[in-house]
Amino acid sequence: MLPVNRTNALLSVLSQIKALHHTQQVHAKAIVHGLEEEVVLGSTLTNSYIQSNRLDLAAASFDRIPPRNRNRYSWNTILSGHSKSKNHGEILRLYNRMRRECDGVDSFNLVFAIKACVGLGLLENGVLVHGLAMKNGLDKDAYVAPSLVEMYANFCGMEDAQKVFDEITLRSSILWGVLMKGYLRYSRDSEVFRLFYLMRETGLGIDALTLICLVKACGNVLACREGKSVHGLSIRRSFIEQSGYLQASVVDMYVKCRLLDNARELFETSVDKNVVMWTTLVSGFAKCERAVEAFDLFRQMLGESVLPNQCTLAALLVACSSLGSQRHGRSVHGYMMRNEIEMDAVNFTSFIDMYARCGNVQMARKVFDMMPERNVISWSSMINALGINGMFEEALDCFGEMKSRNLTPNSVTFVSLLSACSHSGNIREGRKQFVSMTRDYGIAPEEEHYACMVDLLGRAGEVEEAKSFIDNIPVKPMASAWGALLNACRIHRKVDLAEEIAEKLLSMGSNESSVYVLLSNIYADAGMWEMVNGVRRKMGIKGYMKPMGLSAIEVG
Repeated sequence: MLPVNRTNALLSVLSQIKALHHTQQVHAKAIVHGLEEEVVLGSTLTNSYIQSNRLDLAAASFDRIPPRNRNRYSWNTILSGHSKSKNHGEILRLYNRMRRECDGVDSFNLVFAIKACVGLGLLENGVLVHGLAMKNGLDKDAYVAPSLVEMYANFCGMEDAQKVFDEITLRSSILWGVLMKGYLRYSRDSEVFRLFYLMRETGLGIDALTLICLVKACGNVLACREGKSVHGLSIRRSFIEQSGYLQASVVDMYVKCRLLDNARELFETSVDKNVVMWTTLVSGFAKCERAVEAFDLFRQMLGESVLPNQCTLAALLVACSSLGSQRHGRSVHGYMMRNEIEMDAVNFTSFIDMYARCGNVQMARKVFDMMPERNVISWSSMINALGINGMFEEALDCFGEMKSRNLTPNSVTFVSLLSACSHSGNIREGRKQFVSMTRDYGIAPEEEHYACMVDLLGRAGEVEEAKSFIDNIPVKPMASAWGALLNACRIHRKVDLAEEIAEKLLSMGSNESSVYVLLSNIYADAGMWEMVNGVRRKMGIKGYMKPMGLSAIEVG
């Protein structure tokens, strides 16, 4: 048989087989007949090994092709294998070899090189590849341009990415989607919406990536109605069935919008229920104080043989905290220890928070002491654990110990510290720490810090000073600060001031139901029953109901 016929015969066999041992048999035949140096056959063998996830054999096959015979196809084949395995350093090494041994570049090897630069964090090399693409007239290529936009979005913010995008006249839906993804990365959700409307104006069809970016932006800004519309669009265009990542993004959007029943309904219809999707749903139910359902989902997850990760278990601990159930928390703790799941700083901190909220400060301290490495967040969590359980002096000592270890407190630390002052009624220390936060550490007070100070002054009976404090806040006071003052009015029966604050909260669009309930209670404490009836009538007209008071205690 002529060599050409033998080569074609072997290529025909390679196109029909998938098993590794069959590829090796064909390779052996090629060696026996002296055909392994033939570039097309050698490249096809290389690709077959890549498909079998044997990059070592693929590299050996590629190396048997003499350098003089290698062409762009053979180089792109081996580059694709290393790209698939994310061997970024090896990709750049091979790319540089290719530049020396082979004339010219094409869109495929440029994309492999750009992605390797991103993976290794080498912006300067990426810029050089961009320059080479421009020199060869490939910078506006349908494959190269999206990679360049993604590279600049990863490294430099969105200015350079937008510049590359603006220079391209024929824009694909992939290019639009990559730019949206970049803006999403920097939480510039309004830009995602703007780009979507511009894209639709061009008459270009949407794809799964565009919808993923859009639904994520809806979730970030809590645009529930628009998120539902995107979900509907993805169903009508049949994208939702084809993309597990899109399904996960829609579930995440519903969870962020607190539409948990919608999230669960979509989740139940999903075929690819991976650990990320399970965790998203468990976390959503836990954060929305539907802890029992969060645990039910966790049991269902284990029943379907899906192993939880550290994030799943951290979400369960949030559910334990809202239940006030130390028993459930210990179960989660035991599960992690039995299954030798390595705990990270988030898990340790979640356990500290859970035990503290269940009133077991001793166990919270024990977990804290077990931590191999403590960061600012874990110290802040321990300070908070002591503070909410009325152990102010110990919280202050913990803060002092943290500083002695050369750890600089952050915004969260001072929220924990001011909260401890508030729970103990220590106005003097609270004022001192509030001033120190800005003076000594350059931390500008945020909404939570102001609310803690108002709560501290209000609990201690300094209601007028708390009101004056709010009036002098340099930024517009948020609902949390006014809510803390309204609660202080309830404690100290300041009816006139309570009416004024309630009006402010209602004009701010705060949770109207809770404002009316608190105002009703203030009137009731003052014996003003006609006013109580008036508030309740308003609630009835607006369709609000006073939630039933519940309490729980864990036995055993």
